Amino acid sequence: MGNLLNYKDDGKKRNGRLFYEIWGDLESQNTMLKIVVVLMFLIAGISIFTSFYTYETNRIPIVIRVNEVGNAQVLKDLPFDNRVGTGEIVYFSKSFVREFTGFNSLMIKTELSMALNKMSLNYGKGTLSMIARSKFVQKMEKADITSEIKFKKIRLIKQTVNHDELRLYVIRTVVSNSNPAIKSSTAYEDKLILKRVKRSIQYPFGLEVVYFGSLKLGGA
Repeated sequence: MGNLLNYKDDGKKRNGRLFYEIWGDLESQNTMLKIVVVLMFLIAGISIFTSFYTYETNRIPIVIRVNEVGNAQVLKDLPFDNRVGTGEIVYFSKSFVREFTGFNSLMIKTELSMALNKMSLNYGKGTLSMIARSKFVQKMEKADITSEIKFKKIRLIKQTVNHDELRLYVIRTVVSNSNPAIKSSTAYEDKLILKRVKRSIQYPFGLEVVYFGSLKLGGA
């Protein structure tokens, strides 16, 4: 009788082990499938991100040219590697000077951001650090002023394969927002060095600022 009970107990243990081994194997397979699915999702996500980044970095921009009478012409197939023209250099330089030195208490953050985006990475980091240390933005916001810039003369001093050096003679007029009658005009000579880079979404002009300096000439 004792042997019979022992036999039954042994049978239950064997069946239990068999039951556990069958389901344990299935659980292992399910775990592996979950890991494979997760990896597939990660690979798919990385592929989508890489494709989108590559597209955004290298896609050709749509350029619209407007002639003297106001007719618009869409220029397709404009390559990123076309040579930078003198007109682009002048326009880029004037835009940068307006954004970087056309101090406006209401728009100071936006204009400085636009100017910093036109700088090279290292020059932009150094300039941003200097602006932060001097608390320039906070001071400008409290000043409650607006600046007007007039370009008197722009000279392209030197051109190399990779760089352009310009001198811009400007008159900056600072006007009080609270009392427009209060204004002050000063003449400056600005020095600007541009580096030619590959055209991209970040640098559509194919130019970046690597140096800017301003010399006060006197009252205007």
